[in-house]
Amino acid sequence: MLRRLILQLFFFCIPFVAFTQENEETKDQKNNNRYFIGKDIKIVDGNAIDALKLIPSVDVDADGVVSYRGNNGVQVFINNRPASQSGDYGPLLEQIFIQDIKYIEIIANPSARYDADGTAGIINLEVDRKNMNSTTTNVMLGMGNNNKYDAGLGFSKNTGKLSVNAGYNYKQENRYQTMDAELLNFDNGEEKATYQDYYGNNFFEKHNFQLGGQYDFNDQHSLSISTNVSGVNFYRGGTLTTEEFEGDDYLHNAQYNNHFGEKKVMDNRLDYVFKTNNEGELSTSVAWATGGVQHQKNIGDSEINNTDATFNNAAFQLDYQQELKNGMTWEAGIKQTYRNKSQGLEVLDYNEQGDDFILNTDRSNTFIYNESVSAAYFMVSGQKNSFSYQLGVRGEYTYIDSYLMTEPNNNYVNDYFNLYPSVNLKQGLSENDHLFFSYSRKVQRPSMRMINPFEDTSNPSYIHKGNPTLDATFLDIFELGYGIDQDNYQLKFTGFYKYHTDPARWYTFDGEGDYMINTVVNMDHAVDAGVEVVGDVKLLDWWNVNGNISVFYSEIDGTSIDPGNYQESVNWRTSITSSMALWKGSQLQLSFTYLSPSFNPQGTVDGRYFMKASLSQSVHKGRGSLVLTVDDLLDSQHYTMYRDQPTFSEHKVYEWESKVVRLMFRYRIGGNGQKKSPQKNQNAEMGTNLFN
Repeated sequence: MLRRLILQLFFFCIPFVAFTQENEETKDQKNNNRYFIGKDIKIVDGNAIDALKLIPSVDVDADGVVSYRGNNGVQVFINNRPASQSGDYGPLLEQIFIQDIKYIEIIANPSARYDADGTAGIINLEVDRKNMNSTTTNVMLGMGNNNKYDAGLGFSKNTGKLSVNAGYNYKQENRYQTMDAELLNFDNGEEKATYQDYYGNNFFEKHNFQLGGQYDFNDQHSLSISTNVSGVNFYRGGTLTTEEFEGDDYLHNAQYNNHFGEKKVMDNRLDYVFKTNNEGELSTSVAWATGGVQHQKNIGDSEINNTDATFNNAAFQLDYQQELKNGMTWEAGIKQTYRNKSQGLEVLDYNEQGDDFILNTDRSNTFIYNESVSAAYFMVSGQKNSFSYQLGVRGEYTYIDSYLMTEPNNNYVNDYFNLYPSVNLKQGLSENDHLFFSYSRKVQRPSMRMINPFEDTSNPSYIHKGNPTLDATFLDIFELGYGIDQDNYQLKFTGFYKYHTDPARWYTFDGEGDYMINTVVNMDHAVDAGVEVVGDVKLLDWWNVNGNISVFYSEIDGTSIDPGNYQESVNWRTSITSSMALWKGSQLQLSFTYLSPSFNPQGTVDGRYFMKASLSQSVHKGRGSLVLTVDDLLDSQHYTMYRDQPTFSEHKVYEWESKVVRLMFRYRIGGNGQKKSPQKNQNAEMGTNLFN
């Protein structure tokens, strides 16, 4: 505790000392990578999701969830502002076309300027607004195997000072999912074996509407507004078969579970920017989001679960940045965030006498979660010769109040104040290579799913529930690396170290009956340390390869909960993407990813691999494109886990429809006077093609 306090106070004082630097030409340096469309991201056509999938260490799943280095806590920004207050980035990314993206910026270790809960990094999309007269309409149609459909229509109008844009996207998918499980209990010296298998379908239909605009009053004042509305209808249904063996007893049961409902989300944002006459900039923003999910789960013929979840988020932010006469830059800002969430569960049990369902008041309840985060930060940056720095500190006060509606006076209150310092240093060695170092402190607050005390009994042998008394996890993150950028190749070597205090992990133990309970607990600590190599190589004029490999050591210590609850392992992951221009206007891409076996606090997860292929062809002088993609070309996706403990063992295998073939057609109408398309830029970078 004393070491951490000294460390925080030390970094808090650094920015004030930094004002004594000599007058030099400065530049705001950040520990990030910028991937330019056409030069670094070679793609014929598509949207922001297609571009993100081509960046090493970045992945986007079928639900639009973005991950970096295997972590899902990524924040997505557009032009250095949060893209969504709800955290639902998928619908927004689908609306951003490749033609409108200048570059994508990866901030692996965000500074104090950003929220402290960005533990997995930030991905910032720099979207280019053409300051000229133009009108553009984009059309998209797509289809895939097993009733998968996509459609979209986008419109943008620019008149110099005023720009407006609107869009609509539609997506429909249906995928199967399977699960095979083996559970062994050894209580009281007697073995009970439970075997389960599940087969079902996941169907969803999604609509997304987007509207936005910006008005530049003059060179100093600008105002922008955006709103995004999305709606999802979903259905999940399947049969869970259970066989139980205990001594001479045998039980067989098969029940059909189905789960259907709808989700609605609205995201809104208002931004104002004022540029002063003395190289300063004042910006303010208001963002708010609201939404909810209503669904019904039928558990066989005996039980119905009705869930009604809602959320309301709002944030106000004010930032000021000023360049000084000596070339340095300082900036400061404040932010206030409110989050309100509720999740209500209504359990109905089958009544044989009345042949109907009656309310189970003992298991029905509503969980309320309120969170307030008040933040302020200060930063200074500058440059002296080939050395640049960015130093800052952020203070956040967090207040969380959660409770069950049936126990309104039994609140779970958690409040804390912490300082989150950050340091980013860069030393140029020559025109083409440099060293860099970064440090930041972050917080990882438990999700609603982790703290909701409701019991999910859809699988009677394996009950899930949250833990409302969870503490936040604090991380100290260090990175040290070397980067080189040459005409035909770019390489980056990074060593990283993350120390987790009170990490929250899922933990399984024996229940009071013949079942297992899976919940969340705070472990003692966890460590992730390793090295990552990222590279991009131009092999031939028509052939480019990029990829990454990461090798890291992981340690999870939960011995205060259970003396045997300790795991350490060495894991690695790699991905490689090959892009080839086979003939004029074409692009063939092949990507391969491998994840080594990994460990959780009580067991292991098997290694897995998958491959993706796509063939793109531009049409009508680059205004349109046809794209054929095959996800999981080898049909190898699965998730296999093992847990072996003194009182139980568990083996589960999950599989899903991961091999999907899609054909997409996109066409752009209008856009006179716009910049050249990424395809033209790409051809200029890649030179010629294989077949002239």
